[in-house]
Amino acid sequence: MIAAVLLDMGGVLIGLENARGLPDSRFDWRGRQALLALIRARGGKVRAAQLDRLLFEPWQAEYERRYELGREANWKPHLTRLRRRAGVRLHDVTLLGAWFRPYGEALGALDGALETLSWLRRRGLALAVVSNVPMPGALYRKILDRHGLAASIDSFHFSYDEGSRKPSPVMVRHALAALGVDASQALMVGDRRDSDVAAARAAGVAAVWLRRPDGGGPAPDHTIDELAELPALVRRLGGGGRKRR
Repeated sequence: MIAAVLLDMGGVLIGLENARGLPDSRFDWRGRQALLALIRARGGKVRAAQLDRLLFEPWQAEYERRYELGREANWKPHLTRLRRRAGVRLHDVTLLGAWFRPYGEALGALDGALETLSWLRRRGLALAVVSNVPMPGALYRKILDRHGLAASIDSFHFSYDEGSRKPSPVMVRHALAALGVDASQALMVGDRRDSDVAAARAAGVAAVWLRRPDGGGPAPDHTIDELAELPALVRRLGGGGRKRR
């Protein structure tokens, strides 16, 4: 019997607009302007041209190695360098949030996400988000909050915060422990076979692939074409049954 559903975020619950889940193009420019304005409002001094050298370029070098490292690139040393050069005392999430905000505010919930989560919760299933993200999870949690998705989620597991990224099974196992369910009682839903399905299989969890172009990967246990098909699958598998508000 299925007692819990673990879900990827990008491409499943939220449309991230690009594969990285980061500001790019106009959102990058707007975010940099907001970051500079924040620093200057706190009495700091830094030029736009210095942001790449102090922050973005050294972070990008580590980001390119994330698959090799099995974790996300760490912003902290680069933010420390920026703070020292600018002469400000601002928290990491505050600085990153200024850059991220124009992009984050443009993102929306995908079709069927709110309705599906609400149905799963009413069905009595425990729910967790298990997602690879390149920045602190609090920034993505705000997006889920804004669109009413977070209210249905019992536990959040973001790779930047947890020091491990899918296809490692570490986050999946952490989610199972947080929800208090065995691997045999859970489903993992994701749109990438090389990360979501691979992590689920490594953790002994049945994998549901939300079919999208993804470059291939391990075979899932179940395949759906739209998230709205998940409730019917859960019913067939005997999931839930305990009503909750």
